[in-house]
Amino acid sequence: MDISRRRFIEGFFAAGAFGCSPALRAAGGALQGMSPGIVFGVVSDIHLAASRGKDGALSFAGEEKFRETLGLFGRRGVDAVAICGDMADRGLVPELEAVARAWNAAFPGGRNASGGKVERLFVYGNHDYEGWRYGGARSPARKIFGEGLEKQTIGADLAGAWEEVFGEAYEPVWKKEINGFTFAGAHWCSDKCRAGANFNPGAARWIEANAPRFDPARPFFWFQHPHPRNTCYGPWAWGYDSGATAAALSRFPNAVAFSGHSHASVNDERAIWQGAFTSIGAGSLKYVGLDYADVPPHGRENDRPWRQDGEDPYKVMPKMSTRDGHQGMIVRVYRDFMSIERIDCGDFAPLGENWIVPLPVAQPPPFRFEKRAAESKAPQFAPGAALSVKMAQGKNRGGGKDHVKSVKQPVVEIAIPPPDARSGARALDFKIEIAGANGKTDVKYVFAQSFYRSAASGLADRPTVCRIAAGRLKAKGDLKIKVFPRNSFGKAGRPAEAALARRKPRSAG
Repeated sequence: MDISRRRFIEGFFAAGAFGCSPALRAAGGALQGMSPGIVFGVVSDIHLAASRGKDGALSFAGEEKFRETLGLFGRRGVDAVAICGDMADRGLVPELEAVARAWNAAFPGGRNASGGKVERLFVYGNHDYEGWRYGGARSPARKIFGEGLEKQTIGADLAGAWEEVFGEAYEPVWKKEINGFTFAGAHWCSDKCRAGANFNPGAARWIEANAPRFDPARPFFWFQHPHPRNTCYGPWAWGYDSGATAAALSRFPNAVAFSGHSHASVNDERAIWQGAFTSIGAGSLKYVGLDYADVPPHGRENDRPWRQDGEDPYKVMPKMSTRDGHQGMIVRVYRDFMSIERIDCGDFAPLGENWIVPLPVAQPPPFRFEKRAAESKAPQFAPGAALSVKMAQGKNRGGGKDHVKSVKQPVVEIAIPPPDARSGARALDFKIEIAGANGKTDVKYVFAQSFYRSAASGLADRPTVCRIAAGRLKAKGDLKIKVFPRNSFGKAGRPAEAALARRKPRSAG
């Protein structure tokens, strides 16, 4: 029976076959022979950071990873590369020049190895605009340039720096046509970094004036640094804007927005959101962020220190290191669908299955959070998987507004095995229930070890060791512990359980 590609794709979505579906995996394989109308790479928050060596020469942290990623994009035959802001970590022109040098090395004359043209789709972020301010009088930028700093900042002349470094006209909102597709981007050019920043006052007006003229039968692609408010990663995520661009884009179901700023992981399934339009978080090429507000009270045991979480000074786990988290995407646009490949740029392995988005976007949109959360798979421990629990000694973080002291104290240590890969779902975090003989129960959360790395890296297959201050628990006496693996929508699998008889802890030394 001869069916069109549209019927083929729509059939899978009608059956709910997206995300982790074996049917969709088969569909992806069957469609690989098709030629996309356009292919483009997406990264965000590359944060090339200048420092001056003893010999006086400048070097740029992050430059090598950026070059490697551009090389990958070149080998994959991209027609364009997007950077969703924060190119220059300290807001310095020499950092922007390092971005241009890496680009020119990967695509001399703006062309790939086959001679095809590769377009830049770059926008400024808050670091480009004002990164030199961060740290005040002790800012790294001031240490490098001293009294001559202002002349070296991008923010002193946004247009001049752009035109000098990239050799193209600067516009607060730009538009490019590539292979018949429309791309537009809004620079961060106003307002200091804060929640709800009005980063570009003209962006929403530009969308309202220009987008009605775009072909409604094709997607158009929009790039900005902060997330359009109440879209990807949920109603609160670090890095949202004032809401003006989301309101403007909501008139156009064919709009696909890419944004960064939060550094939130792209293998969190909430990185893609669909409502009135499509919004996608592009992650970070520099490091993965740990700012999620989906668990009350805010903060996991290995989360970042958080001003609003009074428990932080009492936690005995340090913030989880995510400096090895380097992420990007490759987008392939076909006549009837769009394929989004998520990449661990540490080992250039997949971070998850490709998202397959039908075009035009089906109604109701298949990537709505509610639908996907209900249909998502919960991670599961392997049969017979066991927790390892014991009493030990540790120190709390200390600090905070109350100047809590860091002191040695008893801790409950729980070694949690990784979920079984055969369950078809990875854990973003674990929910821990600790019930005491006194009838009281505590609930804690901890990020899964290397949740942001590829399965191929082997790093996510290691146990997660959670340590909790015993003296802060309401549960007293002998303990019964349950640990539930959870996906990025908070859906939990079956728990692993263990008991712990409270005894005097042995010294860690």
